Amino acid sequence: MLKKFTSHLGISWLTILFILPLPFLYTLNNGLRQVQVHSSLGILFGALAYVWMLTAIYIATKPKWIDRWVGLPSAYMIHGVIALLALFLAFFHKELDSSEGLIKWTGDFSFIIFLGLATYSLVFMAGWLTTRIPLLQSIKTFLEQLFKHELSVWLHRLNIIATALIFIHIQLIDYIVNISPFIILIWIYTIFVFGSYMWFHFRPNAHGVRANLLSNREIAPSIRELIIQLPTKSGLKFRPGDFAFISFPKISQMAEPHPFSLVKAPGKDGKLFFAIRGDGDFTKQLSLIPNNSLVRVDGGFGKYQSIINYFKPTQLILIGGGIGVVPLFSVVQGNPNIPASFFYTVKSQEQLLYQDKLLELQKRPNTNVYYQVGRFSKEQILESFSKNTKDYVFLIGGPISMGRYWQKVIQASGVDPDRIYFEEFSW
Repeated sequence: MLKKFTSHLGISWLTILFILPLPFLYTLNNGLRQVQVHSSLGILFGALAYVWMLTAIYIATKPKWIDRWVGLPSAYMIHGVIALLALFLAFFHKELDSSEGLIKWTGDFSFIIFLGLATYSLVFMAGWLTTRIPLLQSIKTFLEQLFKHELSVWLHRLNIIATALIFIHIQLIDYIVNISPFIILIWIYTIFVFGSYMWFHFRPNAHGVRANLLSNREIAPSIRELIIQLPTKSGLKFRPGDFAFISFPKISQMAEPHPFSLVKAPGKDGKLFFAIRGDGDFTKQLSLIPNNSLVRVDGGFGKYQSIINYFKPTQLILIGGGIGVVPLFSVVQGNPNIPASFFYTVKSQEQLLYQDKLLELQKRPNTNVYYQVGRFSKEQILESFSKNTKDYVFLIGGPISMGRYWQKVIQASGVDPDRIYFEEFSW
């Protein structure tokens, strides 16, 4: 059993960067000892780039075990970083190991595709990066007026074509094909990843189960509450704090799934409650969708409850801001036996959500609820817990700047960073 929950992320990096590629590099290097020794480094770079790109594609299929292990935000960050690392290695492979004819054509064409998609993705799809570089964020905001999310998703799928070209590229090199152990591994991993990708897109209910929109109403300025009824035996499993991907397949520009958090701990009635702010093209159209519309739902995803289940805390500290508070409502409702201090802040009084739920929570003997307009001070938060924090878990939901701020403040007070979790919605 791991002592620290966030070591899951470290183990993931170790596995992807070193452990997974090791058998590929070992078998390839052994086969190259007598052939093409002069360009072996470039060949090894190419093989490593291919393995990492396959791994990036597999992560893009949103395996739920990866979500529960590191969380989808971290998984998407890993996906983006290793894809960029693969591109760098592919460049050095091209420079160190020259080729001709069809071998060169397949390699060069796939590299051009990867390079173009990497540049595009750095601006439009790498939220983990744009939220940290103001210039990229400004460029993204401007270009989003021209390029819709659906276009970004479809362009991103060109990675599959580029990866397939690299697979062909490998099969065209005689001395590589003759290294049987390496080729067997390449075939196995390629079939597994492409099979996973095909299953992700074409399995039954690949884009979510068919559900019904029961209610769609405005509960605050630019914020709508959606109540969705799942079918009986939908097969979806949700936990407190989870989010789901929803889409409206019959409505133009709303067929691509988007993630939204549950505002209420899931019950046995199959009803899912969402509170969604109208920020982008997708969410602004929600006001136009009538009741009883077809909606597809895929879930659940999220790591809040995983943190609670792992540490088994005797005290929860929850800090929410704006629309980011939504999953924390679900967490505190879904864990009634754990004493909790719930801090909720908004920019204006009219943005305060679910005041009736807040009053209900205040009546609990083991729950303290604090809500106000404007940010809480450091002292208000830090004075809410004792110095002995080994039995605490701190969960944060809100704007990225707010979440990162409270992570630093709480950690600086001596709290184990593994007991602080902020689920960034930055994609």
